[in-house]
Amino acid sequence: MNGYSLLELTAALLLMAVASAVMVPAAASHRDRIRVLAARESVLSAIRETRTEAVRSGGARLVLSVPDAQGRIIAGDSLVRSFRLDSDGRVVLVLARGRREAEIGFGGLGLGLFASETLEFVVGDARARLVVSSYGRVRRE
Repeated sequence: MNGYSLLELTAALLLMAVASAVMVPAAASHRDRIRVLAARESVLSAIRETRTEAVRSGGARLVLSVPDAQGRIIAGDSLVRSFRLDSDGRVVLVLARGRREAEIGFGGLGLGLFASETLEFVVGDARARLVVSSYGRVRRE
């Protein structure tokens, strides 16, 4: 006789259902962590680009807006680049003292002017931080 009985198929499906019920929350948590880390790395890349632009043009700043989760790189009076922290808008940027905007600036030598910031990225229970010192050094947390 070839094949499986109805009882064997039902047991296999039951085991798969139990396994997937256990895995779904873990997968969602992992997905949130990936989103948070991607947003943090996106901002880190923008900080590096802002510093490069500052050396090239004599000064530049990165402006991060909390309500719309967007960033803008500005050199002088011109907009160099605008970007979103993530594609689907789930990442929330949290700033100290409930501020709604952060500005990280660099002078012509690439040193931070008013760069001291702690940026926290949040999706669900996943969190990641980026600490920018007053001279523009960046540390991931």
